[in-house]
Amino acid sequence: HPAVDPDRFQPRPGAERRPGSVRAIGGGSLIWRKDYETALGAVRKALDRGADITLDLVGAGPARTQLLYAIDDLGLSGRVRLLGKLPAAEVARRLREADVFVHTSSSEGISNAVLEAMATGLAVVTTDAGGMREAVRDGVDGLVVPVRGVDTTADALVQVAADPDLRARLGASARRRVASDFRLDQQVAAFADLLHEAAGR
Repeated sequence: HPAVDPDRFQPRPGAERRPGSVRAIGGGSLIWRKDYETALGAVRKALDRGADITLDLVGAGPARTQLLYAIDDLGLSGRVRLLGKLPAAEVARRLREADVFVHTSSSEGISNAVLEAMATGLAVVTTDAGGMREAVRDGVDGLVVPVRGVDTTADALVQVAADPDLRARLGASARRRVASDFRLDQQVAAFADLLHEAAGR
């Protein structure tokens, strides 16, 4: 499975997450299988239910124009930004400034972007796509919702937006999860052991 270096992704200083407006972030290629339309629809529904939430999407790809139209159609121009492709250091900074990571892929293995967010100590709202449940335990490290579940994703966003303590608990557990099971140095060591064994050393 994928792995990340948790030392590169540090939580924002000052343990608790601030009250008030909640900053969500998502990341990955702007392609159809990432299903950002579900994320946009969920943000619209969450706003309509009183959640104070914004969403930044990091990444580039062929679906950008389609997403810009969707943002306009849903009246989200002041709430959702497409930031384009950013350098790794800038992505890490944006993650530190966020409160929750939103991942609405319809098809996925285990997302590196989600692991990076977890290492940063962010609560994650993710679809139950591919291997995502191997990384994100529902109610422990984040909230897992059905694929293309606009309403259930909105429910999860409303829940985390209303409860800073929940966000902090999920985020702390998510960081521990990465440090325990998805560390890059552990994966490199495991590959080295495997290669030594295969070589008969």
